Amino acid sequence: MTNRRILDYNWEYGTEKIMIDVGKYEFGGLYVGMLCEIDGNLELFSDLTKNIPGYELAYNEAYITHEFSECKLAFIEKYKLGVIKPSYAQSGFCTYCKVAFDLKRLKELDPEGMKQFMQQMGIELG
Repeated sequence: MTNRRILDYNWEYGTEKIMIDVGKYEFGGLYVGMLCEIDGNLELFSDLTKNIPGYELAYNEAYITHEFSECKLAFIEKYKLGVIKPSYAQSGFCTYCKVAFDLKRLKELDPEGMKQFMQQMGIELG
């Protein structure tokens, strides 16, 4: 059904089999989601990133969603998806950690999504 690699996501409710979904937020910025397969269909399991207006980011950077962020950061480190930066964004009562994603690694996990992202952002990965 898909050429995406299945990864184990460990969180407080167990282990989920997920796939990475790469996209672009409407007004720019890297989106990374987590998909799971349910009854043969790909469904959104969770967003990995969050679009937070008012902060400038490099094209490979994004803020990690607040919900289960420790598990998500451990997942990013485990699969070498990017580098956790010592920078945060504040929105409401939540603080969001910044990650500089490895776009070549994301391309391995979602080739089609990264192809579209790179075209939309006008970048090349060499």
